[in-house]
Amino acid sequence: MAELFNILKITVDEDKARVRVLVNPDMPLRTSEDIEATARVYYLAPAIAKHVCLGDAGSEFQDCMGDTEIAHLLEHLTVEIMNETGLAGDISCGRTRAIENDPRVYEIELSCPDDALTIGSLSSAIFMMDWAFLHADMQAPDLPGTVEALRRLVLSLRGEGEDESPADEHEGEGISDEAGDGTSEDEAGFDAGADEPVVGGIDVEGTASLDPDDREDGEQPVFGGAAAGYTE
Repeated sequence: MAELFNILKITVDEDKARVRVLVNPDMPLRTSEDIEATARVYYLAPAIAKHVCLGDAGSEFQDCMGDTEIAHLLEHLTVEIMNETGLAGDISCGRTRAIENDPRVYEIELSCPDDALTIGSLSSAIFMMDWAFLHADMQAPDLPGTVEALRRLVLSLRGEGEDESPADEHEGEGISDEAGDGTSEDEAGFDAGADEPVVGGIDVEGTASLDPDDREDGEQPVFGGAAAGYTE
């Protein structure tokens, strides 16, 4: 079965996981190459549209979602899955950068409060993106069910009993931060009181225009995302 990504290497340290990912040959490199598939990802996890996302077209992920790297979309979806479990702490964050001289290889850096949580979220996000871009004729993934199953797995591995489910209300705003190496690091929050987002030309009723914004030529961009933890 065809797959979007090939994971080349995963390195986990005290608080971060670094994932070297190859976008497989003949697969799209940018979201603008498959507008409808990008919309499917949005409908699975609409909160990603309001992730604060610095270093690209605007201050929120919805500003660039219509024309950004496929690996960048994978990062944001992974971060959102981590956040929705309620087990990732106050902030779930990530960063994506292109690897020089290889346009199909990216390094995704993810916060890693728990390696099973982070890698499980990444694996789930890859599965969901494979569905959206390659297998949309099959049954859509169950994001809430995936989050709950991952939550139960992580709690069992920690030897903890069932905790309260994550709050139904998503509160908190992302806090942007500048990385020490001069690149931009994003933090993504979800504002439950905000208007329905428009994602790069896609509104919530399914108009799939997603016209890409003009981009200036320059160095390989670095993107990132993070989600503020949900509170009751």
